[in-house]
Amino acid sequence: MTFFWVIAAGVMVGVVFDFFRTFRRWQGWGPIVTFGGDILFSLVALLILYRLFFRANALAFRFYNVWGSLLGLILYLRVLSRYLTRGYLMVYQMIANLLKLFVRGIMIPFRGLVLLMRPPYAILRWFSLLSYRIGEHIIYRPLLGLPMAIKEWWRQMWPPRTNG
Repeated sequence: MTFFWVIAAGVMVGVVFDFFRTFRRWQGWGPIVTFGGDILFSLVALLILYRLFFRANALAFRFYNVWGSLLGLILYLRVLSRYLTRGYLMVYQMIANLLKLFVRGIMIPFRGLVLLMRPPYAILRWFSLLSYRIGEHIIYRPLLGLPMAIKEWWRQMWPPRTNG
């Protein structure tokens, strides 16, 4: 029974390893987040080994602990890893699809609000553009001719020059 728990520890470490590996691949983690994930994986694997080695032989370190956990890990990687990896990726994809569906459900009221606000926004936009064009015609165009008008007024203030 003791050897069974040691092998189970190796299998469970393999399951956690595949979980972290597939999650990292699915999320496309960069090197810094990958380092943090590796630290987290190491802590989880240490906790699993601690709990199962304690159950197996009260943490008495024996040589079969190492060989049994390696045997469990190798058995897992050779037999179950590819199936569980596919399963993890399918679960991640299903979660992503459910989240997209949830976000679409939340966005329905906002889309309705956008649809309701289109006509008032269009009227307000048209009125703003009309006000801008009227202001441009009444204020801006006369200001363009102001420097020329000031020069002409200044010339009229002085008597004409004679070259002579």
